[in-house]
Amino acid sequence: MKLNFYIILLLLLSFVVKADQIFELIKIPNLTLHKLENKNSLAFLKPTKDFFVGSSSENVSCKKNQSQNFNGKYLEAQKSFNKYNDDFFRKIELKYIVLCSELEIAGIPSLGFANPEMKTLVLNINTNNSNFERVLHHEVFHIIEHNFNEYFLNISWSELNSKEFKYSACSTCSNNYSLEKINNSKGFVSEYAKSTMSEDMAETFSFMMSDNKIIQDMISKDEILNKKVKTIKNIVKKIDVKHQF
Repeated sequence: MKLNFYIILLLLLSFVVKADQIFELIKIPNLTLHKLENKNSLAFLKPTKDFFVGSSSENVSCKKNQSQNFNGKYLEAQKSFNKYNDDFFRKIELKYIVLCSELEIAGIPSLGFANPEMKTLVLNINTNNSNFERVLHHEVFHIIEHNFNEYFLNISWSELNSKEFKYSACSTCSNNYSLEKINNSKGFVSEYAKSTMSEDMAETFSFMMSDNKIIQDMISKDEILNKKVKTIKNIVKKIDVKHQF
């Protein structure tokens, strides 16, 4: 038992000392390890300096955290990730969680960003408490969707909507997309869910993971949303039969 502990400690110290290895793994500079979670094998990272990666048109930038805000958001993120079973993140190939401030994607303020190729989520700790958990689950879904694309190819998701509804051309094509719960849902959990099919699925999943009571109330009054929830449950259960909503 002690031998295993010292092996883990040695690996952890090596990971911290060789910060350049983090860059080699996920291609984001100026990061250090905050915590390695043994329960779900996630590494929480934080910036030692502001960072900017990518081209001028496709880039990710974030600022170093304010310590008092960071600790609270780290604990909140840890609690949210613990809703998943031990094997889930290994199956969907998610390993690294970057917590930073004032996240921007291509110059547009953002609450979260999923990079499936690098097995990484970047989360903005400036996100208000009511949305932070949902953004976390939303971005987890984008990892799922990317890595299990074959499960999404044959679903008729858009056909679940009313015939007159059309998604936007992109998720940032309008400034009117709110993350807040829609009271009269008509097939959608939020205004942002109306932007694209992918964002619709991610938003639905985020409500399913963050507050089961709310989503159960919504689907009891909304047959379209009820079908969407069932569709997502069926897909996620194919990936991990032990997963609980």
